Amino acid sequence: MIKQKLGIVVRCIVTILGIFVAASIFDVLVAGMLIRGYGNAVFITIFGVAGVFAGLLGYVVAMEKAPKDDRVVSIGVIVMQVIIGLLFFFPIATLEGGEYRVPFKAFGLMTALTSLVFFGKWKDMAK
Repeated sequence: MIKQKLGIVVRCIVTILGIFVAASIFDVLVAGMLIRGYGNAVFITIFGVAGVFAGLLGYVVAMEKAPKDDRVVSIGVIVMQVIIGLLFFFPIATLEGGEYRVPFKAFGLMTALTSLVFFGKWKDMAK
């Protein structure tokens, strides 16, 4: 049982980090193709939108393997996503400190806020 729940969490973390890497690669490609039109707004928006996808897909991928109607796993995945988002927002963005500071914060903030969307689903399951 613990191995199954650990696998659920690992799937979610791998999905979030995979989307983060994909956003980084996409950012490099866009910067190369749109040299004139590429600015800070595009830079931040790419990572913000990637954070939304990371929150949504991380939850969906994790819950695919979860037992049906398991509220504990659902709330655990949501809390874990919020923690990952806060890690991107505070320590990782602060450690980077350069031009990636604000996009990392955007990714972390959007990942954490998007995962909160599923609290409504969790409350409905409790009934």
